[in-house]
Amino acid sequence: MSAPDLPPLHGEDDRWTQAAGGLLLAFGASAVCCYDTEERVRAWNARYLDFFPEMRDLVRVGLPVADTIRPFLQRQHPDAGAAELDAALANALWRHSHEEGPLRYQRADSGRWLELRMFPLPGGRIKLWTDITHSGIGGTDASVLLELLTVTNLGVILHDAQGQLRYANSRFFSEHFLPVLREVPDIRERHVQGDYWRRYSAMFEPSDAFRALCDSRHGGPLPVPVTLRGTTGRSYRIEEHPLHGGIASLWTDVTDLADREQALAQAHAELAGLNAQLRRMALTDPLTALPNRRALELALAQRSDVTAIALVDVDHFKAINDRFGHEAGDTVMAEVASRLAGALAPQELLGRLGGDEFAMLLHSAGEAETLARADALRRAVSARPVDLGHDALVVTVSVGVAAGEASGAPAELLRRADMALLGAKAQGRDMVGHAPAPTPVRAGIADAPSAATADPRLAADVGLEPAALAARHGAQHPVFTRARWAEAQRQGLTLDHYWGWVHYNLGLSAAGDGGATG
Repeated sequence: MSAPDLPPLHGEDDRWTQAAGGLLLAFGASAVCCYDTEERVRAWNARYLDFFPEMRDLVRVGLPVADTIRPFLQRQHPDAGAAELDAALANALWRHSHEEGPLRYQRADSGRWLELRMFPLPGGRIKLWTDITHSGIGGTDASVLLELLTVTNLGVILHDAQGQLRYANSRFFSEHFLPVLREVPDIRERHVQGDYWRRYSAMFEPSDAFRALCDSRHGGPLPVPVTLRGTTGRSYRIEEHPLHGGIASLWTDVTDLADREQALAQAHAELAGLNAQLRRMALTDPLTALPNRRALELALAQRSDVTAIALVDVDHFKAINDRFGHEAGDTVMAEVASRLAGALAPQELLGRLGGDEFAMLLHSAGEAETLARADALRRAVSARPVDLGHDALVVTVSVGVAAGEASGAPAELLRRADMALLGAKAQGRDMVGHAPAPTPVRAGIADAPSAATADPRLAADVGLEPAALAARHGAQHPVFTRARWAEAQRQGLTLDHYWGWVHYNLGLSAAGDGGATG
């Protein structure tokens, strides 16, 4: 039987011609290129130029192998930058020197599937490419798989039952991991997950998920899919399934989904931070940075350890604003807040009710301790002048305190502390007023007269609004002269619906020795 007519080899060395001729007997439809020990081209056939048309005007005897690989990479990856191409070239040269194949990959331009085998020889190396695009019969599983991998962006790695690498979709991995392509085809065995995944260290960022894979001693496929971030900046979902005793590993590019999830998580975190900031703003006084009235109300509703409340009012604050200006008034308020906050004890809470009034939730053992704490706060404010720039002003405060049981009604404590504050201001300011707990009503005196019914002149006042009361009595309301005020405090007989009028007129002397309010 005569030898078949073989496609001619181009070159000048009989050794290469004989060796390549033997290969062509077995692979007549294949492309062949031969290299010497210095990795230079020695011979090639026409099929080589058919498979790699970019080499038609470049290939020549003595051409370094790097100059044959670079045009291929440039055509296969037209959008790759110079650094990526350099890294890919280094990997390809490593594979050229160390691999034997078979390696399968797809041409990006033609869609042709090629299988590469490399044969080392004492005098150099021979590479042989076979077109396997139509190796399967139309409609068979192999043909469908190849067509599927042609049109989908899916990475596939198959290991057999002995852990040997049987297939890797080189097109996917060359497109997605061009600078580190060496890692995929070089993974020949897979037995223990940790040993296997550590080989991918150049391909993935060192996340917790990847470190867990590298530490795993499990031998089978991944129990659950994992998403990893590549060093190229893209994200991949990897899921694995048992296949004929081996493992099928499927890689999907989920960068867009991962980026959206990350963006949503970031937006959620930013929204949560903004909501927290809005909550802080809603509960914080902007001038003093103290809790505001709403925050104090919430604290009163939530805390059960509050045994006393102190209300603090800056003395003659209106006069400070009128004389020095509102900017100086803001300075005074901020300094008073700072001094009060500096004098607070653990578990105590200071807040600004508004205007020139502060409130403190205290935790004290009894009335004597409450009065001592309130006086310490008062003295902390007036201990040194407030610097207003060109002036220094001694600022004083009036304090009203009310003590009670920790489980008592907060509204009652607030009411009594307010009355005590009004009393302190009525008695000259820069002092502590105290509202003792009301005396329990005993049997037989439940019908004791109130301040309104004790004086017949007040019968017509019941139910009147503050403005009507002011028009009726002016500054001469009989119950709230200074003497009657002190008596009303001692008896706890002040009527709630008179508060507004009293607050407005309390600083005025019923006997004619008027004083400024504030």
